[in-house]
Amino acid sequence: MKRTARLILVVLVCCSGLVAQTQPEDEMFGYVTGIEGKSHQDRGQFVKNQLKTMGIGFFTVPFDYYTYRGRDTVDLSGEDIVVRIGDGQKRLVVGAHFDAVDSSAGANDDGSGVAVVLELVKTMKDFPWRCTVDFVFFDQEEKGLIGSQFYIDRVVDRNNHYGMINLDVEGSGNEVYVGPVGGGDDNFLMPFVRRAASWTKFSFREKDSYPSSDYESFAVMRLENISISVVPKGDADLLARMTSMGGRVEGNAMPQVMKVIHTPKDRSDLVSPQSLKISYEFTKTLLQLLNESVH
Repeated sequence: MKRTARLILVVLVCCSGLVAQTQPEDEMFGYVTGIEGKSHQDRGQFVKNQLKTMGIGFFTVPFDYYTYRGRDTVDLSGEDIVVRIGDGQKRLVVGAHFDAVDSSAGANDDGSGVAVVLELVKTMKDFPWRCTVDFVFFDQEEKGLIGSQFYIDRVVDRNNHYGMINLDVEGSGNEVYVGPVGGGDDNFLMPFVRRAASWTKFSFREKDSYPSSDYESFAVMRLENISISVVPKGDADLLARMTSMGGRVEGNAMPQVMKVIHTPKDRSDLVSPQSLKISYEFTKTLLQLLNESVH
């Protein structure tokens, strides 16, 4: 009888191991811990390694960028990493930058965005897309949005561009912050963004100002774009105000995320798996809604 009981226990344990699955937020947090603190080159290689592990193909958009400052020539090189899924005529772009400032481990800015895009690639690779989706890991965002500019120059077909969704700073807080709203380059996207907010029921703020990020490369070209962050409640208002004032902060109105990103504090111990989950579920819902609109 005891032997039978032990066998039943072993079977139950084995079966429970078979059905146990890693939750998306845990996988995404693992991506954040995997990329944080790495060198610039190693951050890009980390993304490639994850895609290879998933068995997902990608191509790169390499670039060499030269800028002249007086007598000095600055040589800045890099490569965007692109996963293309679907074969529809219209093209959506979902992007996050994998580079980080030299003084930072880059966990939230923008390891968190990279983590969410990786999880979207993994879970939506077999989705019945009616359009083409480029999941892009942009390089050299911190040096002046260079990777996104090169991607537009070399890859984007303006006639078939459907929209660009930029994910930057997704790892802290519980409020979805979307911007910059208005200006005529988000008229198509925003009704779907608002529907996604209604469906997911996350705390949601849309603002006409949003800090600099890769969406700007698309905005300059008058291509549909929007940017999404997940931040502590109150930060959306503070970030929008700070941006509208050219980066100045009044009194003690410093956004919480700005106390961390671009500093040595930007490590995974200040990144929340739940925040990553909010970004993932919101963006996935938005992509599904946009896909349904394709005829």
